Amino acid sequence: MTILLLAGLLQAGPPPPVVTPFFLSRNVEEGPAFYVECRNTTAAPISSGSWVWPLDEDAIRIDGAARERRGRVGPGLVMDILPGGTWRGIIELRQAEPQSGFGVALGANVRAAFVVPLITGPHTIAVRCGDTWSSDLPFYWER
Repeated sequence: MTILLLAGLLQAGPPPPVVTPFFLSRNVEEGPAFYVECRNTTAAPISSGSWVWPLDEDAIRIDGAARERRGRVGPGLVMDILPGGTWRGIIELRQAEPQSGFGVALGANVRAAFVVPLITGPHTIAVRCGDTWSSDLPFYWER
């Protein structure tokens, strides 16, 4: 019985990324934002600037549709995320080209602004870390 339980745990794969709404104290018309946490489930450190983390639009899925790869967001200063450690990022879905950028906050490794025009109504967002997608997180947007 114990062997079956251990085998099941080993096959479960890495935990999915965690996506949480991130409320901005600036102009809400810039778009919704989300705080993302991804765990390093490998046995080695991974750079916070690695392709594993969602630093490109193709690592974001809106309303079930993956975004097109358009170029990476620069991670700024990089550091190693140790095995078992957590990479954190803030993803902003801007409604127009950003005129300025904002620094990271709340222990995030990067803050990324992507232009993702949204219509008023319900939406979902999911984020991929490595090969693992988060669950769809429902949110509502009103212009």
